Amino acid sequence: MKNKHQFSLVLMVCFFLCTFIYASMAIFGYLMYGSGVESQITLNLPTNNLISRLAIYTTLVNPISKYALMVTPIVNATRNWFASGCDKGHFRLLTSTALVISSVIVALTVPFFACLMSLVGAFLSVTASIILPCLCYLKISGTYQRLGFEIVVLVGTIIMGVAVVVIGTYTSLVQIIGHL
Repeated sequence: MKNKHQFSLVLMVCFFLCTFIYASMAIFGYLMYGSGVESQITLNLPTNNLISRLAIYTTLVNPISKYALMVTPIVNATRNWFASGCDKGHFRLLTSTALVISSVIVALTVPFFACLMSLVGAFLSVTASIILPCLCYLKISGTYQRLGFEIVVLVGTIIMGVAVVVIGTYTSLVQIIGHL
């Protein structure tokens, strides 16, 4: 940023906009479908409508791109680890393919893999994306030393994040225990 003093304002605006968009989507989904709303709103869309199909297929791009971004460091580390005197082109293709196939095999063979990923996501994702950034900002900015609106909002966000971690982890553990 050109003016680093505006970082707090930008951060607050981004948090507010994201919260507003997610909350409004949740409210509109509930108003449209009632208590029958699915966890993913696209599951409620009619599949015989072309626009609905387009929306459903568009949502597939997100996990595919996230998977590629997530696996890239693992592929690069594996290539560097094994790449002593091998043909680079064929070895890169073989390494990438082997890692993708192995992750698919793990996802298909591990029982209740989705519940396990839900547990990891509930605990780690919220911690890494909500709680830790707020704590780091508090530490870096020194805001924790004086009471004000900003500290109240940050502490509220941290408390909300901890509540989400606790409830999400508990729910995931209940689902895992239910599958045993």
